[in-house]
Amino acid sequence: MRLSFVVILIYTSLSLFAQPSKEFTRHDYLHGKLTPLRSCYDVKHYEVHVKIEPDKLYISGYNQLLFLATSDFKRMQIDLFSEMHIDSILLGSLKLEYVRDSNTVFIDTRVKVSRNKLGKLRIYFSGKPREAKRPPWDGGFVWQQDTAGNAWVGMACEGIGASMWLPCKDHWSDEPDSADMYLTVPKPLTGVSNGRLVTTQDIDEQFHRFHWKVSNPINLYGISINVGKYALIQDEFIPRIHNASKPLSLNYYVLEYNEQKARKHFQQVQVMMGCFERYFGLYPFWNDGYKLVETPYWGMEHQSCVAYGNNYQFNRYDFDFILIHESAHEWFANSLTAADPAEMWIHESFTTYAEALFVECTQGKEVSLHYLKDQKRNIENKHPMVGKPDVFYHNWKDNDIYYKGAWMLHTLRQMLDNDTLFVHTMNDFVKTFERKIITTSDVIRFWSKRTGRNLRPFFTHYLYRPDLPELEYQLKTNSEGNLVARYRWTNTAKNFDMPIRVTMTKDRWDWVTPLRNWQLIDLNFFNPNEFQIDTNHFLIKLKQTK
Repeated sequence: MRLSFVVILIYTSLSLFAQPSKEFTRHDYLHGKLTPLRSCYDVKHYEVHVKIEPDKLYISGYNQLLFLATSDFKRMQIDLFSEMHIDSILLGSLKLEYVRDSNTVFIDTRVKVSRNKLGKLRIYFSGKPREAKRPPWDGGFVWQQDTAGNAWVGMACEGIGASMWLPCKDHWSDEPDSADMYLTVPKPLTGVSNGRLVTTQDIDEQFHRFHWKVSNPINLYGISINVGKYALIQDEFIPRIHNASKPLSLNYYVLEYNEQKARKHFQQVQVMMGCFERYFGLYPFWNDGYKLVETPYWGMEHQSCVAYGNNYQFNRYDFDFILIHESAHEWFANSLTAADPAEMWIHESFTTYAEALFVECTQGKEVSLHYLKDQKRNIENKHPMVGKPDVFYHNWKDNDIYYKGAWMLHTLRQMLDNDTLFVHTMNDFVKTFERKIITTSDVIRFWSKRTGRNLRPFFTHYLYRPDLPELEYQLKTNSEGNLVARYRWTNTAKNFDMPIRVTMTKDRWDWVTPLRNWQLIDLNFFNPNEFQIDTNHFLIKLKQTK
């Protein structure tokens, strides 16, 4: 390995992140930032070959990246955790040299790769990948046995990154357009991954290989590895609102001894698909199919291969939370994917509100509101819902991107005061950004344009500030002896003008638009005890003063 190359690479990487903040390490920036060594190429396809050996807690294989050069380059960056070995790297037939810096790999291509040219980079890897301590949050591989003593393997890596096990360009903004997964697993176990099963092939007396094909763009943390003694349950969903050329295939891979239980429990998928079709449109990966796979951890939104581990339990609202939540991520996370983990509110807020919409679809608005009120108790209002960009941010200290985010969307819906507009806007939003990378600015621009309202102040306050909009109000007698209500926003983002509902007579709600200066309502002909501000549908803080 040439010393000059080592020096150049180390100098380049250090100069990009010369003074990282104390909160984040240099590795966070190497992982999270689109440096010139990463933005110089766009991955078009991953072809992953991996052999899983549960008895050794070991994997080995190679990943072949088909990429398009977006600029001329002779150096490039990929990502792979230091626990994993790189056996060799090839560009076509040319063997390459590289330097490893923690979990980052800098590669010398030896020849110039020209802009707009396609290239194939093959990286051979092996090792014992990181074991998950608390999956899916503290991610990694899960090596377990089912109750019959069969090996049972799962993997979840959203928070830690796909480079925990796979050499790749581990950045949310660069999804391959498609992928092929070849899982080699011990007989008689089944290897399950994303997309559709193409072939099963005997390798030798001990192993066989499962080839899965993904024909849609896929986020890397959504790439899934599952190994177990599975039974396959097959079903299909026929859309009720939209047209489709064929039914959606529904496949459930469950542990053999859970097959009968799963057949009954997963009937809820039919109901869910019907509800989500209404609010979000057709399932976004129709040609890849929808799949649930039983996992030795709670659950995860692996694209077209949703991880399910909730032990076939319904909650007190009579649905399986994990099944509904993780499946809703197929629309919000897998189809609409945030460009940076700092904007993960896009994934979790819409998905959490999808739970409430499912309850509304199946049990009505009143029950859905009770469901939202239960979630509201978890809101802390201590930190903004948008994190720091370019550092692979997963430093969330609360669950506000889930519950506060859902209530933000519920508040937006009430503010529009038009359910038809809200549902149509949601449908158009999902369709416009279907299978695309999206940012917070994209969300704000779209919803503002589609609804005809300037929603930037609204989103700015709820996303970038930890505190809720505070509505100060007073009930007092004016100089003429009339009872009045005075109200105003006291702490809001610039130009924040969200209308809210108040009642001055029982069972009658009226709209008012608070501003930063005092507004007045004459209560002289009303019962002051009946004056209320609607906090059942609006996420705000009330402050009554004298």
